[in-house]
Amino acid sequence: MNESVVSKIRVTRALYPGLLRGMWLTVVLAFVAASGRIVVPLTVQYALDHALLQGNAGKDNSTVLLTAVSVGALGVAAAGAASWLLNRRLIRTSENALAAVRIAAFTHIFRLPPARFDDTARGSLVARVTSDVDTVSQFVQTGGVTLVANCAQMLVASSIMLVYSWQLALLVIGVSVVAVVSMRLIQRVIARRFGEVRVAVANLYDGVSDMVNGAEVTRSYGADARIAARVDGLIDTTRRSLLHTQLPLGVNMSLGEAASGAITTAVVLFGAAVGTGHIGWMDLTAGQLVAFLFLITFFVRPLQFSVSILGESQSAVAGLRRVFHLLSEPSVAVDTHTGVPLPVGGIGVRMRGVDFSYSPTKRAIRHLDLDIEPHEHVAVVGETGSGKTTFAKLLTRQLLPTQGTIELGATDIRTITDGSFARRVAIVPQEGFLFDRTVFENIAMGSPGATRADVMDVLGDLGLSAWVQGLGNGLDTVVGTRGDALSAGERQLVALARTALVDPDLLVLDEATSGVDPATDVTVQRALGHLTKGRTTVTIAHRMITAETADTVLLFHDGQLVERGSHAELISAGGRYAALHRAWSAMNSL
Repeated sequence: MNESVVSKIRVTRALYPGLLRGMWLTVVLAFVAASGRIVVPLTVQYALDHALLQGNAGKDNSTVLLTAVSVGALGVAAAGAASWLLNRRLIRTSENALAAVRIAAFTHIFRLPPARFDDTARGSLVARVTSDVDTVSQFVQTGGVTLVANCAQMLVASSIMLVYSWQLALLVIGVSVVAVVSMRLIQRVIARRFGEVRVAVANLYDGVSDMVNGAEVTRSYGADARIAARVDGLIDTTRRSLLHTQLPLGVNMSLGEAASGAITTAVVLFGAAVGTGHIGWMDLTAGQLVAFLFLITFFVRPLQFSVSILGESQSAVAGLRRVFHLLSEPSVAVDTHTGVPLPVGGIGVRMRGVDFSYSPTKRAIRHLDLDIEPHEHVAVVGETGSGKTTFAKLLTRQLLPTQGTIELGATDIRTITDGSFARRVAIVPQEGFLFDRTVFENIAMGSPGATRADVMDVLGDLGLSAWVQGLGNGLDTVVGTRGDALSAGERQLVALARTALVDPDLLVLDEATSGVDPATDVTVQRALGHLTKGRTTVTIAHRMITAETADTVLLFHDGQLVERGSHAELISAGGRYAALHRAWSAMNSL
């Protein structure tokens, strides 16, 4: 068996220990099913040699025929029952194993570095958990189960053929081996091409996902034709990659048919030679020859089907390979066995020699040394591309420094357990993501076990009670896909309430008010004032008014911290910050 297949079985078994449990029962059922079917040619041989070709009629012949029919019927019944039990067992076991793989892949996605989602289209990750695993499931249900039964049937049939005539049996097996080796070589080509198919399908997922999610923008800019042309190109690429697999698949099937025809013809010719006395060293009765021809069918047809299934399995193997490639990616999750919780109390920040690069030629943060005291409110300003958002992602462990150390509460950020980090550190992004659930469910998402009373208390603390009561159904208002039923400002209010319910000690606001509509801006600013009170807060500011009220202002330029101080100190210094503030003031005075 291919080593990569063996390794996949090992990984799957680790995810689902029950994969090989009771394997002996599976083997027994497979051989019972095969033996029940093989009984039919044996009863035909018995009836021919002991009754139909004896030239005499009577009670003895009737008894022979009745015995043959009865045994054959029992064999078919046993085969049917065993096949049903075998199919049920294999499908249940394989689907349980695939469910474990799917859950593991889904869970692992959340343990990947957040930067991974920037580098890889989300559609590809969705395809790993959905279509790639579905491909394996479809293979198991349509062919994988039959493959097990076929292997048992081929083994039983070949054993009986060896008993009848080892010479003819070796001929059958020899031709079959040549055919199988040839098909195996072709399957390597098929495997490579099915891998291309899976990549094309994943790219198509990405394209369609972008088209659907960006439908409004596409229409507003009249870019329908260009986007449609791109998706059409992806569809055509998928079509061509699928067609590209058909030639080797067709050759694969033709080889099986050719081998079957050659084997049957050779055995018939040998049988004719034996019957006419041209071959005296082979002793076969007419019944045995007929049974042998039946056995050829019982051997070659499963072989053809098995090779065909193995060819089709390359798509499943390609899908499974992509899933396991995802599972092999390093995790950044820190659990209680490998990490430590944050200490109780306010959280300070200490950075020493921090560098971060998105690529060898793209350094976003350079030589950063910084201290933020517990409960301090820090505003981060700078031009677009200066490193502000990268700094926020480093603080919230969405990125890890390329060089240097970051400590939160005197604890290395790399060693803080995920649970402790999630409870004590929170980020409110520019646009908070909402699920197609109620307002209550979206607010309580980060706080399992939170009650409606808890949520209303938080909304009251933020001054948002009147706002939520003004919604159509209050806390039970469904926000729609990505919160489309709410305005941009209202979506941000839900995100702020969700963060407040978690009650973090370190709060990072990444331009959290930049997309807020004027109608709710005052409400959002008031809620932010309540939310930041008593917490270490880092605000990525797009408006200088935020910097004016902060304890400390950090000015970034080209990935470096170039100025630090209070608003008044930096204005007095007359440097870059003062220039930015003058430009902002002039723009707002227009």
